[in-house]
Amino acid sequence: MTESNKSGENAEGCSGDPQSCTLDPAECRAEMDSKRQSGGESMEDCLGRSLETLSSAFTASAKRWEMIVYPSLFAFILLAAYGFYLIFSLTNDVSKVADYMESIATNMNDVSVNMSAVSHNMVVMTQTVDSQSSAMNEMTLHMRHMSASMGQMRYDLSIMNNSVSRPMQFMNTFMPW
Repeated sequence: MTESNKSGENAEGCSGDPQSCTLDPAECRAEMDSKRQSGGESMEDCLGRSLETLSSAFTASAKRWEMIVYPSLFAFILLAAYGFYLIFSLTNDVSKVADYMESIATNMNDVSVNMSAVSHNMVVMTQTVDSQSSAMNEMTLHMRHMSASMGQMRYDLSIMNNSVSRPMQFMNTFMPW
């Protein structure tokens, strides 16, 4: 059967097939040609419908891709902005570190100058401590002599106490107070 006869037979009983048609085959062909020209499908209609189907399939495919591409594009833009922020923060931090290193270098020059003064003062202090050490040794020696003299004085006082206290005890018994 042809495309135009799929809907059913016409009113006169034509099946659309020239060999099985009850009508004259020439009439049947003429009727079929007129149906094709008036209500049948032409080549342009077929191409138009095919292009329309292709267009709708492409549109559906594009919508599916839009569901994937647009969120991905948004995520990429978001990540790019965050990357820019990170790079910007890093450059600011590196700039601050460079400034601090410059001030540290300036302070290190001051420290170097002050260290030479500290070194000179340490030499003077070492000399002073050495002289104090010798004075302390001398003082220690004098303290030993003084300690020996005090020990001798203590011994002499104890002898004197013993020699005076015995007769005084005897005399104290005669005293009225």
